[in-house]
Amino acid sequence: MSPFSEYLAKIDNPAHRDQLASVLDWVSTTYPQLVGQIKWNRPMFTDHGTFIISFTVGPEPQVFAAVLPKLEQLGLEHGKKTFQIPFDAPVPTDLLATIIEQTMTLKQDVSSFWL
Repeated sequence: MSPFSEYLAKIDNPAHRDQLASVLDWVSTTYPQLVGQIKWNRPMFTDHGTFIISFTVGPEPQVFAAVLPKLEQLGLEHGKKTFQIPFDAPVPTDLLATIIEQTMTLKQDVSSFWL
């Protein structure tokens, strides 16, 4: 059973549930070394016990700052630490890959959960 099964089952809208399931599956397949889990009632992925990415999309602050121009170029709504991918928009997997890969590089020698 997926670590996200119960979380996904609580999403009433089938299109929203399917899109999030697709994104979580993409991350799991593309980055099999990452561990999927629910923390703070959000799906997230970790690597060697350290935070990599969560959905609502919230990368580490350094990575968020680095991808902020791309978020604005794509017209994605964002706050100070997170951004949203609308359910009716294509998922920018290239952006997610950039975030994941930059975070994994940034935290390759980090043992704490957060920076």
